[in-house]
Amino acid sequence: MNEQAYEQEISLGKVFYRIFRDWRKIFVIALVIAVIAGAGNFVLKKLRSSDPEYISTAEQNYERELTAFRAKGDTLEREIANLEKARTEQEEYNANSVLMKINPFRERNASLQLYVSTDYQILPGMDYQNIDLSNRILHSYITYMTNGNMYQYIADHLSEPIELRYLEEILSISKELSTSKELSVSEDLNNCMVTIKVQGVDEAMCDDILSYALEGILEKQKEIMTTIGDHELSVVNQASFEAVNLELDELQKTNLQYVSDLSINLQEKAEELKAWKNSAEPQKEYTTTRIIKGSIKILILGFIIGAVLAAVFIAFQYIMSDKLQDAKELKNRFGLRVIAQIPQVHKKRVWVGFDRLFARMGGLSMKESDAGNLAMVAARSVQAELGALQAEKEDASLKVNLVCTGTIDQKEIESLLSGMKWEKGYSVEQIPSILRDPSAVSAAMAADYVVLVEKQEESTYTQIERELEELAAWKKKVLGVIVIGVDAIP
Repeated sequence: MNEQAYEQEISLGKVFYRIFRDWRKIFVIALVIAVIAGAGNFVLKKLRSSDPEYISTAEQNYERELTAFRAKGDTLEREIANLEKARTEQEEYNANSVLMKINPFRERNASLQLYVSTDYQILPGMDYQNIDLSNRILHSYITYMTNGNMYQYIADHLSEPIELRYLEEILSISKELSTSKELSVSEDLNNCMVTIKVQGVDEAMCDDILSYALEGILEKQKEIMTTIGDHELSVVNQASFEAVNLELDELQKTNLQYVSDLSINLQEKAEELKAWKNSAEPQKEYTTTRIIKGSIKILILGFIIGAVLAAVFIAFQYIMSDKLQDAKELKNRFGLRVIAQIPQVHKKRVWVGFDRLFARMGGLSMKESDAGNLAMVAARSVQAELGALQAEKEDASLKVNLVCTGTIDQKEIESLLSGMKWEKGYSVEQIPSILRDPSAVSAAMAADYVVLVEKQEESTYTQIERELEELAAWKKKVLGVIVIGVDAIP
């Protein structure tokens, strides 16, 4: 009976059963909260909808929300169209661009230099000098190389056609030789030289592009000679070689990754557009239909919140309560023998099927219909124990005086004893609580044995402990405890 050393174990199964057992209470509480929340929302919205200023503000908000909603859809469709176009163009570029076909670790290169020479000479001692046409001639060749005419000439003569936009990737004019272009041109005006470089998939492609470029330039030479002046065009330093181009490797990877990124973005935008199409357009909040729908949502939400709060309260109350919840706890706490557990018999209730279901889920085995039989079994058990005790004393002729007491209402103990049907030879008396009624003390002192009668969820562990302490001080033997009002299957 050392309660201070005892630590009660909390069973989650019992906690959940206690919640489900009181489902009617939870339903009523949740329903009340739901009705209050839903009705309150309806009344509040109806009162606000009668205000002209509120109607005007709500109308403006509605128009703004509707415009924003539709604009979002238009924006998504426009973004998807742009992404699809960008992906198509990038895929086409990756498939057709010569740069994307080159192996960057075995890049083929070919180059040559064109030298422009004229018969210009400086006349010694003369104030008047002839005009040097070299720079003009060189500029004419460079203009021909960059204005598209040479591109078109090469494209027209290649056995495998290449679009001009891909040929335009290969030609540029700069003081330095470009390594990021397939065909590039650099100028050296002071020396009257032009350098052409070709990057290609293989040696044959480089030679073809370079030869057709040179062929077009030579045809252009006739026109330039007629228009500007005589000159000679010489080819020097022509070469073909293989190289590693890590910048090209990075460019190819970037272009391929860009297609993957566009596909991912396109999928995300398509899912976002689908979600937008499945969502409802903003509605006018101040119409009666919207107010009713909103109130129904609040009602449902209030019911759910009310049910959760009620369940949490019941679980918290069960865990923190000092009341007798389980007859087995009396044995664990105080070492008391549980003589019997008598079920609580309820009146007919609606939806009793739920009660049976939850009772079985909670692991209950007793039935409410067994209450009468269990009371008689308790009486026979007590009589058998008393018989054994008398046999030990070897004096069976003496009449045993037995009292039943507890912290519950006397009428409940009287009702229990009337149903136990005691046999003759036993004096069984009910007495009030020894903790509250002084007359019960003398009655308990006159008795030979005591049986405690306690009730589930009414008697407390503290009261039972005090009863046991008092009876132990009076040297009274407690045969055990009978627990009434126990949960059972309806």
